[in-house]
Amino acid sequence: MSRRTAMQRPEGRGPQVMASAVALAAFALVAGGCGPARQPTNHRTEISLFTWVQPKEAAVNAQLISEFEREYPDIRVRTINDPSQRAMDKLQAKFGAGQPPDVMSIHGAYFVPLAAKGALLDLGPLIESDPDFDLADIYAGLLDLCRYQGRLYSVPRYASVYVLFYNQDLFDAAGVAYPRADWTWDDYLAAAKRLTVHSDDPNRRQYGCIIDFWGSRLYPWIWQNGGDILNEQRTRCLLDSPETMGALQFLVDLRDRHRVAASSESTDRNMALDAFKTGRIGMYMTGAWDIQTLQPIESLQWGVVPLPGRKRRATLLGTENYAIAAASDHPKEAWALLKFLLDPSTQERMATELEKQPSRRSVAEGPYLQGPLGKKHRVFVEALGYGVAPPNIPEWDRIGRAVVQQQMDLIWSGNISVAQGCRTAAAKANQELAAARAARKASAK
Repeated sequence: MSRRTAMQRPEGRGPQVMASAVALAAFALVAGGCGPARQPTNHRTEISLFTWVQPKEAAVNAQLISEFEREYPDIRVRTINDPSQRAMDKLQAKFGAGQPPDVMSIHGAYFVPLAAKGALLDLGPLIESDPDFDLADIYAGLLDLCRYQGRLYSVPRYASVYVLFYNQDLFDAAGVAYPRADWTWDDYLAAAKRLTVHSDDPNRRQYGCIIDFWGSRLYPWIWQNGGDILNEQRTRCLLDSPETMGALQFLVDLRDRHRVAASSESTDRNMALDAFKTGRIGMYMTGAWDIQTLQPIESLQWGVVPLPGRKRRATLLGTENYAIAAASDHPKEAWALLKFLLDPSTQERMATELEKQPSRRSVAEGPYLQGPLGKKHRVFVEALGYGVAPPNIPEWDRIGRAVVQQQMDLIWSGNISVAQGCRTAAAKANQELAAARAARKASAK
């Protein structure tokens, strides 16, 4: 039985659903039951798919789309891929121009603003009407990141968590025991000191760790120290709390006081992975997406463990999602594609070929753990159990990038103190949060 016949229901047997003012046809996707596949007609419905992936993943996606079109001969998929760092800004521009793609891969940080504007289709009715789509197989914590005001506007394409990668060769050379799951910040600092080699010769210079002092990479440290980004009501920024300032001061001290972290003068956020894979850095916080770069390097022996903890264990819980535009003229066909791309067999393939961390439990706790990297993969899977969701209000991504990061950059460049930067960031963020609340209140009248 093909994947198509296994996941489709007979023609005309689904209830009618309404979503974003579009009356969806009875939920029968293209063919019927377990009978023979429907032959293509003279008319093919074209839908668009927006992605933002690098060439290797784009090639896999192209193969998947070809398979989809063979199984759904009445649907043609036009793929729009933008691998640039401004892909999400360009996606938002497409919505602004009234030309959104039917289906899109969307970063979790950009999902909420689009959902708040009503730009995304509520997937709840589609899922409820489709008995073949197993929503319970997707981790609940990831699904929470896909909801806005209680409605599900996207589904997680794969999971994203930060863990600690470490260079085993550097640890062995320094005579330092490998990091453990119960490591603390003090243990992390002690190891970083022993791994660091100061030298006038840049070819011999190495650091115990590297710190990405930006955005969501700061969140785990803040949470581990008992701090938070926003209060529970999401109305006030907490970056000026003692716990948050203490966490950021620890990171700055790693570089300036202890001199064990690579400075912004010797590397930056785009060069961090290169510094790790070439043996200049002993420890690096990143996610499963970097495995496909590290694994082929035969000369590099590396391991992964949970991030070091302090007052609590925490890491960032993130997703990349699939969503459907509310304005799509072909929601039935768009759902068929989205469902195909989230099939367990597709997720297994993405995990095997591209090291994408599965969002489906059946894949994450099955094939993902049974492969040659299963022991390392387990660290990522277990992190889903203690991952913390980032702020999920529409205005936070804009505030974080335009207001908060400006102060973080000034701190990391040494122009202002941690305390000064955090207090300024909190004050300006609170002004923006208040303005956003006032604007929503005014528009509701």
